[in-house]
Amino acid sequence: MKLNLKRVFIIFGLLSFSIGAQDGTKLIAWKPIPEASGYQIQIKEKTGKIVIDKKIDTPYQSIEDLPSGVYLVRTAPLNLFKKPAVWSAWKDLEVILSEPPKVVTEEEKPIILPKSESKTEKTIANITIEGEHFLDATKVDLTKKNETLPILSKEVKSSERIDLKVDTTEAKSGPYDLTVTNPYQKPKVVTNFVKVEDPKHNESEDSKKSKIPKGKPFRDFTYEEMLAFLETDIAVNCKNTKVPALTLSECHKTYVILNFTSDDNLSVFEFYKLINENQSDRISAYQYFSKNCSPKFRPAFERMELQSKNQRNLDPEERQTLLQELMKFRNCTR
Repeated sequence: MKLNLKRVFIIFGLLSFSIGAQDGTKLIAWKPIPEASGYQIQIKEKTGKIVIDKKIDTPYQSIEDLPSGVYLVRTAPLNLFKKPAVWSAWKDLEVILSEPPKVVTEEEKPIILPKSESKTEKTIANITIEGEHFLDATKVDLTKKNETLPILSKEVKSSERIDLKVDTTEAKSGPYDLTVTNPYQKPKVVTNFVKVEDPKHNESEDSKKSKIPKGKPFRDFTYEEMLAFLETDIAVNCKNTKVPALTLSECHKTYVILNFTSDDNLSVFEFYKLINENQSDRISAYQYFSKNCSPKFRPAFERMELQSKNQRNLDPEERQTLLQELMKFRNCTR
C-alpha cells in the first residue's frame, strides 16, 4: 500500500517547507538557506516524542516510513560548526494515507433529484455517497459538461460514507457525473450518478381540476368538489400561508389581509377552518355555518355530517358543539 501525503505549506521567517507526494519518494522540503553548512530537522508526535532528529546536507528529508498522523516539525540551518544557527517555530504537519477512492452504487439508475418549481424557495437534496478510502480532504463534484451542481455542504461521516447537501433550485435538468478525488490520486468518476428532473406535470392536479364544476355556486358544491377546489386554489405568490387564494387581499412577509367582500369568500374561508387541524377553528366554523344556513352551504353540511359519524375521534367539548350546531344546521328554515 503506497503512502501518499497531503501537500502542506508552512512559512516562518525565511524558511518554508512542503510535502512532496509524487510517484517516487515522499519527502518534506524547504527553501535552501544561502551559506548553510547543512540542516537539522526534528519531527515529533503530539505527545512530545521525537520520531525524526537528523542533521543532513540537503534541504529535504524523506518521510516515506512516517505513519499517518498529526506531527510537529521544525528545522534549522547549521553553522560552520555543524550546530543549529536558529530553530524555526514548531509547526503542524499532517501525514495522511491517500488511496484511490472507490464508489459503490447499488443500482445503475441515477439518483433522482427534484427541481424546484419556484426560484423563490430553494430545493435542497440530500445525497449519500458510499464507498472506500474517503478522507476529510476528499474533493467531490457533480458536473454535466459546463454545468456544476452547487454543493452546500460535504460531511465525511467515515472512510466509507460522505453526505452531501445539494442545491437544485436553478439546476439544469439532466444527468450529472460524480467525481471523487483524493489528494495525489486519480479521480474516480461515476457517470450519471444523479439526475435532476423538472417538476412533472401533476396528473392528480388535472384530476382534481376536472372535479371542480364550472359556473356552479360554491354553496352547491359537494364536499369532494370543495376539497378539490381548495387543493388547486393555492396562493402562488404568498408562500407564508395556506389560506385559499380566493380569500386573500394582500400578502406580506409576516401577515396577510383577507378579502371578505362577498359571502362566497367568507364561506370558503370558514370551510377552510372547518377542515383545519386547529380545534378552535373547527368549533368556530361549526357555529358560523349553523347560523348562516340560508342558503345552506352544502360542502360544510356534508363535512359536518361526516364528522358526526366519526365523533369518537373528537374531544368531548368539540363533539358536543358539533352535534348542537349540526342539529341547528339540519333544521334551518331561514
